[in-house]
Amino acid sequence: MPEESNIGHMRQLSKFDMMHCAAGEFVILRSAYIDSLSGTKWVTPEEFPDQTIVINLANAKRLLSELKKSIGYIEAGIEHPAGKIIE
Repeated sequence: MPEESNIGHMRQLSKFDMMHCAAGEFVILRSAYIDSLSGTKWVTPEEFPDQTIVINLANAKRLLSELKKSIGYIEAGIEHPAGKIIE
């Protein structure tokens, strides 16, 4: 991953749709994004393509667990340690 910050043009999830396959044990996530700085007059927003990804069941469970933790921290007002990326 690049070391420089791209906070100005990060993808912000704007829409999503999901479906699943029980037999294959995976989730299909279709997502659309906008530039995190859309609507500001001093920045020209970047356009990001829609994406469709497949998440296997184990990773879907892990993603859900991490999202729940992050939501709990946000609601409790606890900031994430700077620079740490969940791997």
